[in-house]
Amino acid sequence: MTVGNDPGHERALGERGRAPARLSRRLIEDVRHDADLARLVDAEPRRWTDALVAETRFHLAGLINAVELAIGLHVSDPAIEAVLGQLGTGYGRRAIEDEPGLLSPALLGHLRRRAAVAMLLRQNQAGSALASLSVLGQGGANDRYLDALAALGIAERRWSAPMLLDAPMRPDLPAEHFHDLAWTVAPLLIGGAEQVTGSSDAALAKGIAQATEALIARHDEGLGGFALASRCACSLPTALRIALAPAALVDARLLLFAALVESETGLPIDDVLDALIGERDEDRQCVLRLMDIDDAVAFSTVELLAPLTGGLADQGDAALAAFVEAYRAVDLAQARRWLAHRLSPRALAEKLALLGQGR
Repeated sequence: MTVGNDPGHERALGERGRAPARLSRRLIEDVRHDADLARLVDAEPRRWTDALVAETRFHLAGLINAVELAIGLHVSDPAIEAVLGQLGTGYGRRAIEDEPGLLSPALLGHLRRRAAVAMLLRQNQAGSALASLSVLGQGGANDRYLDALAALGIAERRWSAPMLLDAPMRPDLPAEHFHDLAWTVAPLLIGGAEQVTGSSDAALAKGIAQATEALIARHDEGLGGFALASRCACSLPTALRIALAPAALVDARLLLFAALVESETGLPIDDVLDALIGERDEDRQCVLRLMDIDDAVAFSTVELLAPLTGGLADQGDAALAAFVEAYRAVDLAQARRWLAHRLSPRALAEKLALLGQGR
């Protein structure tokens, strides 16, 4: 029987052909995460710039140092304290280099965003919020905004402290990332303690786990930079958010800008930061257009972001000019379509992408 023109047979062949492609696409995120982990421990090149890798490693080290100290303080058994003491200061920071797979994609992504914010502040000596305050100087600022802005400035200055890998950094993370980090450090300490004692000890593991749970219970994510930035943005009406957005970029206050975008458009801060520091110019251009950023500030913004994106490494001023020319062609309607796609439920967007790419 001839099957060459059988529509059912062709559909079956098509489905079999698309199956490997679909599987490959579903593995992309895992592969990217593995590559980012390798880049973090200097095993191979990746999409992060060297400067952003160094900043991320600094944040990872400082946060692990702080959580390790805090877990030790919450241990109530003197015998466990003695064993942990034998590991030496900064054990977790050193141990994670051998076990980078303990870092989840979500935690590593957050560290990358946080490091990007701090790196721009460090390189541009920003953080005084003078431009941001001057925009609101005509009676627009309110006490809630000013209090949150001051607290945000303090948090950001902590993030951009001198890059000493053996120093603790206040773990002012959103709750889910703090939990993730704490349960990353705990098994490192358990593993190290078992090496010291030469055996597996259920009581030791239980004591460290209980200390970790007690630490998590005391965590207040409202004191973190991301929460404070959101508080700043939510305290302002739309007109002031739009007016403040370019000033935040001029001040290299990337987190404040991202919070303003979130409050104005509904796009989460994480997605805004990813768009700004990611690989696609279109994402940056659409975010800027949504906040009515003019050409001059767009030009200075892509120059500001260059150490994070590596976008000017080869072409320099020509790349800046090309970005602005392309930005002029992005109208508000295009930016809103981009936003609508980003705001779609992630599961729906993934399924639509599979359908579109499979045809």
